[in-house]
Amino acid sequence: MVRMGVKKVASDINHAVGAELRAARARRALTRPQLAALTGLGVSTIQRFENGDRSPDMQQLHALCTALDIPMREFVTAALQNVERPEE
Repeated sequence: MVRMGVKKVASDINHAVGAELRAARARRALTRPQLAALTGLGVSTIQRFENGDRSPDMQQLHALCTALDIPMREFVTAALQNVERPEE
């Protein structure tokens, strides 16, 4: 039963990170191709992040935050503020 909770949290995290990434990109008035050029990531990779299909690894997150001029801690805090922890 805990395993199901962990999977849900992982999915919630992916979606929360994606929503924050999309919002940060919009605040900077950047298109996906522009953000891809700034980070070296593929447009489809950014799209998968924004859709919540997966989350960036630490290097990718660093590149995204640098390009968006957002401290990583601030980005992660904003993204995860509404993600609930799994029941133990």
